[in-house]
Amino acid sequence: MFNRFRNTKTCLLIFILLAATLFIAGCTGVQGEETPVETGAQGELIVYTAASLTGVSADLGSEFEKRYPGTKITFNLAGTQTIKNQIQMGAYADVFMSASTRYTNELMGGGYLVNDTVRKFTSNYIVIIVPSGNPGDIHSYTDLTRPGVKIAMGTEEVPVGINTRIVLDKLSASPDTPDGWKDAVFQNVVTYETTEPGVVTKVGLGEVDAGFVYESSFSAAKTGSLELIPIPEEYNALQIYTLGILTDSTNKKTGETFIEFILSDEGQKILKDYGFTSITTT
Repeated sequence: MFNRFRNTKTCLLIFILLAATLFIAGCTGVQGEETPVETGAQGELIVYTAASLTGVSADLGSEFEKRYPGTKITFNLAGTQTIKNQIQMGAYADVFMSASTRYTNELMGGGYLVNDTVRKFTSNYIVIIVPSGNPGDIHSYTDLTRPGVKIAMGTEEVPVGINTRIVLDKLSASPDTPDGWKDAVFQNVVTYETTEPGVVTKVGLGEVDAGFVYESSFSAAKTGSLELIPIPEEYNALQIYTLGILTDSTNKKTGETFIEFILSDEGQKILKDYGFTSITTT
């Protein structure tokens, strides 16, 4: 009788242990379902970035870091031609974010980029900005040639300067544009800036009456600090932005995840909020 009682207790104990094991396994399974999918994204990512992305880059970086704990995005911001030259001279970078397909193609041709990672990710239009209050009384591109008007423009090597000159060529060919208009515009240029933010700064401080920049820079500027004069789309020049992973990057997996994020709905929304044009609409 004693042995029978002991056997009953043993069986009961085994049953309890088995039930507990199954319960714990079940809980573990539920917890596993809530765990984010492992992407391999980790560590610091050095992103050489076009200066015209200055405003939006901070939001893109912080949102990426929030989504992928353990990552850190460090942006090196300068004119696209400058960061391109730095890479060619041996500077380390994981990702190249360019405001010029020309300079991206140069790096691809030189073997600096993993070519099959290169993607178009956004675009931008040229606009004219003036200081708040419009002290130069400029309301149309034709007003830029008035005597005494001071204009800021990007140099002919930077993407914003290249596209500005394309726009000037298109506008000068318009039947509504006075003869000699383009030459008169250049006569009123008092400063050529090596970065787009340089143009924005000159206009914002009131050092010039007008400047040619990307629409995104107007959107990113402090509310009320600038006024915008649009350029008709048929005379505008759409700037395509590209990005890709550097051949020498030691963190390509995080670079791939970063590119996927930039192309995602969330990444595109952030860019749109800063005045960039979605690549899906171009």
